[in-house]
Amino acid sequence: MDHETARVGGRRLVATSAKVEKRGRRRRRGPLALFVFVCVAALVATITGAASPVVGTRFALVGHWVYNSVLQVAFHIDGATANIDAEAAVPGDPGSQVVQGETSGFVVGSSRITEFGKSTLSVEQSTAPPADEVPAGLEVPGGPYLVYRAAGKVVRLGEPPATLSTGGAVGDPVSTSDGTLWLYRVGVGLVCRLSPGADRISSCPVVAPKDHTGALTVVGDRPALLDLTTSTVNSIDGDRLGAAVPIGVSVSPASRPAANDVAGRVAILDPVARRLVLADAKDATAKPVTVTLPDGDYDRPVSTGSAVALVDRKTGTLLTFGADGMQKDSKPVPHESGSPRLSRGEDGRAYVEDAAGTHVLIVDRDGTVSDVAVAGKPATAPTASGQVPDPGATQAGEQRSDQPAGPRPGNRPTTQRPPTSTRTPGPQNPPPAQKPPPAQKPPPVPASPPGAPSSVSATAGDSSATVTWGAAPDNRSPITSYRVSWPGGSTTVGGGSRSAKITGLTNGTRYVFTVTAINAMGTGPGASSPAVIPKGTPTITISEGGRMTSDNCKAPDCHAVNVTMKGFAPNTTYTIVLHSSSNNSVWRERETTDANGNATHNNGDYDVSGETVWVTVTTSSGTVGSNRITWE
Repeated sequence: MDHETARVGGRRLVATSAKVEKRGRRRRRGPLALFVFVCVAALVATITGAASPVVGTRFALVGHWVYNSVLQVAFHIDGATANIDAEAAVPGDPGSQVVQGETSGFVVGSSRITEFGKSTLSVEQSTAPPADEVPAGLEVPGGPYLVYRAAGKVVRLGEPPATLSTGGAVGDPVSTSDGTLWLYRVGVGLVCRLSPGADRISSCPVVAPKDHTGALTVVGDRPALLDLTTSTVNSIDGDRLGAAVPIGVSVSPASRPAANDVAGRVAILDPVARRLVLADAKDATAKPVTVTLPDGDYDRPVSTGSAVALVDRKTGTLLTFGADGMQKDSKPVPHESGSPRLSRGEDGRAYVEDAAGTHVLIVDRDGTVSDVAVAGKPATAPTASGQVPDPGATQAGEQRSDQPAGPRPGNRPTTQRPPTSTRTPGPQNPPPAQKPPPAQKPPPVPASPPGAPSSVSATAGDSSATVTWGAAPDNRSPITSYRVSWPGGSTTVGGGSRSAKITGLTNGTRYVFTVTAINAMGTGPGASSPAVIPKGTPTITISEGGRMTSDNCKAPDCHAVNVTMKGFAPNTTYTIVLHSSSNNSVWRERETTDANGNATHNNGDYDVSGETVWVTVTTSSGTVGSNRITWE
């Protein structure tokens, strides 16, 4: 039996496998859980008489690996607990990403792809990437895969490893749960398929108009083509395109969909229109949800299945939204050293890491965000062979502190004779008591970036909000300032401040404010306030609309009364009363405001020319009246 030993979270684990299969310098590891599972399955098969072997056994890849290029360490983050539970010292390039398979992780940089064992947490081998570009990484069964889109190359890092050609440039890849990769050939209109284990891309069965711009997504675990020229979605049924479903709004050719759907809707970022579109992929009559985004530079959206995440690379802001378009959270991402990276882990969560890999935000499936500071001891410099020495190993002439003092193996101890005494026998004074050596002071804990501020809250005002917070832990370096950020802006105040008034906000818009502390060591994790909606005095505007007819309103004088309400309480039903110069209560109708406190009501009508008309709405604070117009 062969044994493999690893340290995970400070504990020493030993995994036993019946066989270690070698391929060149690669070595497949059988995790202990898999070994036990197969043994139990064999026993059950014996008892029940089922003689067929257990095949296709696969385990979910929990969490996500990130690479801290400052420390030269890959860290594993448990997405459910937001804790770091393993780390591996791996040499790599600045800005490297990490993708994982079932037994190995891979640090992918601009000059090398370095494999490390997930059970041993040690470096195994390095290879050169096939192209000088940042690849799209996919963690799927049979993978992971790296797709070099401009070069038209696909690298399978799983078994069997291979570098495959797509025949030309491809767009953003997608995958289904069975491990099949789908690739859209740019400018050709072909949709190609790469099955798990295939040694070449031999099938491009789906043909789309080659003069159209398209992008792939997955809806309900089925691939679909978003035609950006016609603003339609076509499901891919086997070897052909399904019927085109209009998404209900025109999108630009620069738009990019998320790789998978959000509760059945396709999440589309349109950078030209500066909006996020959530479109039903199956129901052509369903109205799309559109979200206007703050001015910024946004990357491809990532879906958790129930929420969608976007990163503004210009301001370093993470935004999350539900399938209904409502904002779920907002958090800053350090972006001074480069653009943050947004990716989806195989656990279904989205992960945002800064360029250096020192800070990670985790987007849970419901869109809430948690913060992880990625830090640890600096990694030992790798040897010439690319291996990182064991921190517990000793150099020549040194003795490990965890070994007992005494002769070392291979050295014979010398026998010393006691010195001959020349003193006269007789009573002697006892030797003086030995003083214990002074206690060694532990080395001082080094300073680090501050912790998160406590008790962050916000109070809405008229086009403004006041944000308050508690002091953040300084972590042995005085806090010099606090940064308050929100979608569309940020401000910095002194380290002694505990509040900030934010002005210039848009009434009726939801805002989440995030506060981060800064000291000489860097920026700490952020803490966010609950969402607030600035609002001023509610206003109502009416106008004469298009022609209508009803039992009490006759053509040709009958027209709609267009009512626009702004700045009211959100999600609240109000009664609208129409008044005229001859009738104090022409009609009464009800309308409910949206999440921002706004509403539009176009169902009422009026038909008496020359009359002065207006509407009123009664709130808990009093009655709000509209402008007055003369009916024509």
